[in-house]
Amino acid sequence: MNHMHTELFLFPHVLTNHIKLHTTMTNRLLTLLVACIGICVPNHAQHPAFLDNISHYIENPAVFELGQEEGRAWYLPETALSLNGTWKFFWCDTPEGIQRDFFRSNYQDQKWQDIKVPSNWEMQGYGDKLFRNVSAPFHANPPKVPKEYNPVGLYRRTFQIPADWKGQQVFLRFEKVASASFVWVNGQEVGYNEGAQEPSEYNITRYLKEGENTLALCVFKYSDGYYLEGQDYWRLAGIFDDVWLYATPETRIFDWQVITNLDETYTDSELQVNVRIKNYARKKQEARYTLKAILQDKAGHTVCRFSSDPFKTEGPDVNVNLNTDVKNPRKWTAETPHLYTLRLALTDETGKEQDHIKTTIGFKETEIKDGVFYLNGAPIKVNAMNSHMQHPEWGHTMHESVIRKDFELLKQFNFNAVRTSHYPPVNKYLELADEYGLYIIDEVGDEAHATEWVSNLPEFEQMYRERSRKAVLRDRNHPCVLFWSAGNESGEGSNITHVVEEGKSLDPTRYWMYGGNAFSHPAEDIIGPRYPTPTELEIQVGLGSGKDRRPSFMDEYLSVAGNGGGALDDYWEVIYRHPRLMGGAIWDFVSTGLTEPVKQLTDASPYHTPAHLMGNARLVPGKQGKVLDLNGHDQWVEVYRADNTELTSDRLTLTCKVYPRKLVSSCGSFITKGSYQFGLQQRGKDQLEFYLYTDKKHSIYAPLPANWEYNWHQVTAVYDGQNMSILIDGKELATGKATGHIRNFPFPVNIGRNAEAHGQETTVYICDAQLDEVGIFAQALTEGFQPQEANLWLDFEEEHNQGTFFSYGIGARTYGSIWPDRRPQPEMWQMKKTVQPLSFTWADNQNGTVEVWNRNFFTDASAYDIRWELKEDATILQSGKLHLSTPAQGREKLSIPYKRPDAKPGKEYRLLLTATLKHDALWAPKGHEVAWDELELPWNIPSDQTIRSASVPNYQLEANELTVSGDGFRYIFDRHNGLLTSMNVGGKELLRAPLRLNLWRAPLANEQDAWNASNARSDKWKEGYGYSLATEMYSAGLDRLTHQPLTFTVSKTGNRLRVEIIDIDLMGAGEKEKKDLYIEGVQSNGIRNRYEYLIGNDGTIELRHTLKPEGKMPLWLPRIGLTLTLNPNLDTVEWYGRGPQENYPDRKTGYQTSIYTTTVAQMYEPYLLPQDYGLRTDTRWLRLTDPKGTGILVSMDQHFNFNAYPYSTDNLTKAMYTYQLQPQDGITLNLDYATSGVGCTARGIFPAYRAMPQSMQRTVVIKPVL
Repeated sequence: MNHMHTELFLFPHVLTNHIKLHTTMTNRLLTLLVACIGICVPNHAQHPAFLDNISHYIENPAVFELGQEEGRAWYLPETALSLNGTWKFFWCDTPEGIQRDFFRSNYQDQKWQDIKVPSNWEMQGYGDKLFRNVSAPFHANPPKVPKEYNPVGLYRRTFQIPADWKGQQVFLRFEKVASASFVWVNGQEVGYNEGAQEPSEYNITRYLKEGENTLALCVFKYSDGYYLEGQDYWRLAGIFDDVWLYATPETRIFDWQVITNLDETYTDSELQVNVRIKNYARKKQEARYTLKAILQDKAGHTVCRFSSDPFKTEGPDVNVNLNTDVKNPRKWTAETPHLYTLRLALTDETGKEQDHIKTTIGFKETEIKDGVFYLNGAPIKVNAMNSHMQHPEWGHTMHESVIRKDFELLKQFNFNAVRTSHYPPVNKYLELADEYGLYIIDEVGDEAHATEWVSNLPEFEQMYRERSRKAVLRDRNHPCVLFWSAGNESGEGSNITHVVEEGKSLDPTRYWMYGGNAFSHPAEDIIGPRYPTPTELEIQVGLGSGKDRRPSFMDEYLSVAGNGGGALDDYWEVIYRHPRLMGGAIWDFVSTGLTEPVKQLTDASPYHTPAHLMGNARLVPGKQGKVLDLNGHDQWVEVYRADNTELTSDRLTLTCKVYPRKLVSSCGSFITKGSYQFGLQQRGKDQLEFYLYTDKKHSIYAPLPANWEYNWHQVTAVYDGQNMSILIDGKELATGKATGHIRNFPFPVNIGRNAEAHGQETTVYICDAQLDEVGIFAQALTEGFQPQEANLWLDFEEEHNQGTFFSYGIGARTYGSIWPDRRPQPEMWQMKKTVQPLSFTWADNQNGTVEVWNRNFFTDASAYDIRWELKEDATILQSGKLHLSTPAQGREKLSIPYKRPDAKPGKEYRLLLTATLKHDALWAPKGHEVAWDELELPWNIPSDQTIRSASVPNYQLEANELTVSGDGFRYIFDRHNGLLTSMNVGGKELLRAPLRLNLWRAPLANEQDAWNASNARSDKWKEGYGYSLATEMYSAGLDRLTHQPLTFTVSKTGNRLRVEIIDIDLMGAGEKEKKDLYIEGVQSNGIRNRYEYLIGNDGTIELRHTLKPEGKMPLWLPRIGLTLTLNPNLDTVEWYGRGPQENYPDRKTGYQTSIYTTTVAQMYEPYLLPQDYGLRTDTRWLRLTDPKGTGILVSMDQHFNFNAYPYSTDNLTKAMYTYQLQPQDGITLNLDYATSGVGCTARGIFPAYRAMPQSMQRTVVIKPVL
């Protein structure tokens, strides 16, 4: 048994006393500590005045802390004051804007703005909200940071020290400040800190005065420490967590470590409390002290008392170790979060209390035995969620109410852990995790994703180490911390090893993992890998052989971006099968969306195209009217992909007035439609490019005039079908040859940004300029630009506020399993089901015997009320309760006491078992459902599916159309295109667009992401369609099927009318290409369809559809089936299938089979990036009706999938933000024979869940409902 308990490295940051108490310390560690003290806590005299040489601090890895207290356990005494509230604030975008004397007490700050602390200043309207994944928002060059743009926030406030604090030591504590901060009190330099997510604490006693004191901070957004803060989230700055003043005696309880050492049977425990007493008097004291401890249970009853022998504080600090034995304490786990209160009191020799603290503790112990991770002797599974600290209005500032809501959701959806990605959380997060019962994988705040090589740079070693020190010292007493993480994607070098070394020296009771992209790191105790497929996980780890038998925890797997979360069942089937596999953490929890205003501009062209200001783009006064002002920092104008901007003409004019500024040479995207279709783009300091795509990409380059920057210029780019030209201020400066029609690609027109190139990895300033009179014409013009002739004309004279939306900025991955406002996304119900605490399966479905598996590790099944229901479709025939006490990890068989009913033809029978909380819990009330299983019964009797008709319906065959009519219905077929174009039922027209083949869905976020593009990379990819899964589909032309009718015949069969239609739906436009080894020619690819409509006199349509793919097909299809557009009044949706939430083929087992009713509007899922949504799988029948009950009933000979939405699929495809969704006069209804799953952002859609091109036959029945 490997019990990780030792005192050897208790307080290695306390050099003097540590040497006295632990003489076995190695020379290597001594050398390390001396280096640490010399580098981490340098003397002020060794450094220039703060503002005299800023680079010495923010670009110097040797200086990342100055004047600070060492790290310690989080605690505030009663003598504490919050400095949260309103501060005076001044913001500038470069250090040159710093007001040099701002820190002095007599500085006049009345003209400064007010800002709320804590907050990120970007959330308060200062600077720009930038989302980045891997890249920094600038060209990374550690330790250097950009000088042309490094926002600085200056903070000031005053405070008074309470009179009863006199004679005490006074400390100033900042919990989190991003990224580098200088601190002054009363005009005197106090200290400096780097590290956005770690606390900084200063002893300010000697800087204070009676009466009013002045506190000043200078905060830089970028410093060399920022290179360890490259987390994939919104890059926000400022004082965004609590600020405290507190007072202590000169001799105080400074730090402590609690170790609970369970015995061999995990019953009794040794309680070890190692305490550091600190003496600020800095002189030898004769007084003798005693440290007393009291342990109390939740009810306040004293469990035990214990104390130290008397001791002296003969130096600046001393370590005191307390030990006692506790008989059978209640153990802390996520299932049983039992907490105790520990009180420590420091008394002098008279018995007078000098200092005291109170903290909560839990009794637990972790071990690794034979490659398996154990908690309190149990080989647990960890079902975790990665989670950033994020809120749509508050940025990275976290309120207790939000944390509680998050924890309630996590517990309600059966998660038992959180990986705090990728930094230590706020203090309250851990306090509440202790209370709610959530395991925390506590992560050190180092992610150098953009510059992973710094993990091998010796000059960054101490910075890595200090982040480990601060995190471990602050958090190590929380029982919720299950194990530590050495950071995320911060390289694989030796500095990761140093992080682990440092952490283990401070907390020998816990193990370490590291969130790197390699399969494993030699320093970690718990390996990944991250984002394996289930097969890779099973073969490489579950069954893995060799010397490396470390347990496995997937620190990230199953990335959920937008509509995602597929194949979770596949992963957990593997995890449950192998003890070495601990589980994993889904990426990730909270959606990235921030609340932003919808700011619409006016397009003065005849098309009135929706165009919107994005980021902090604004309209400002110009010489004549208003102009668009962009600063290069994720500000642009987003133009909807309306037909008038999807230009395919052989003429084009791009024109604008532009006032370039200093950062424009970084990029300068003036007018673009992706990187290929067309664009006007500055290249460096010297050139302006005009590009377009016909047979290939054509570009010409014009030299920029000498007075280019800080002057207005008229810029025009023209293509006339033969020639390209660029004019600046009326002078033609570049020409080139090009012919043919422009090819359309799936990217929007942007002003000030290239939507294809500028996303979450942008490292340039996209457009620092003012613009006016931006025009796009499908003509070749050099002058005389008239808005009424334009395809787009923006003069920027007015904007209209149209509410708010959740923004993902310039292109953030729209991660998240809950919406920004904390509503669960549909994926959460699958997550809840897959890892539910109880599982019910058939042991014998003939005799009603069920096996129950209690997946809990510390809780028996008596904690739940168990109910069974025998159901006929959605009707409950019988029900009852079960009383179970199945032990943790136990299995037992039980008989369900139902009586077999007389089965009815066409009915389905299933047994539903549910488990609910028997008692109220902190996170959910009594009755909350934690588990369910529906078990199919083999009693189904097929019903007679014969469709009967009393007589052949009336029909009239004309040159252009076929009309079929009967009692209460009239249908019309267009003979030329072979489509059903009208369904009139009860005098109401039900169709808005014909019934036809459908292979397309609006691409999911996962399908638009480059991360998994290699999963679909094929030789069919064509230039201009981006780099993502969707590239395969766009290149194949699935989004633009061309309908080619072939035959249309009408006949009678029995008492029904038979209409047979044969057609081909071609994919895209056929192009000349190499068809095989020998033949070259135009390749035609598509689906050959045979539709046989059998129509009875009651209006029932039996549609027999046979489809056959021909030619070159994409690797898979988004969907295969039919689509039509219905009357918008058919808004009531009723179906028999899985629900009630949205579900897809690779995440459908978390949704019960029943009969549900909703509306089309209620089926909407507000994914930040619009995409296909709302599917329901395994559907038996579907009814859509209007308020009076008129509509259609659809069924098939096999289960089918459907979704319905009030938008066109084209609109869902082209909308980039939710405000671009435009309700149509109709309801799009998709009826799928097969639908591809949603997959994972990293690994795509697994082959088992892809809709493959293949021959299919389906019978679809459509009945009118009157």
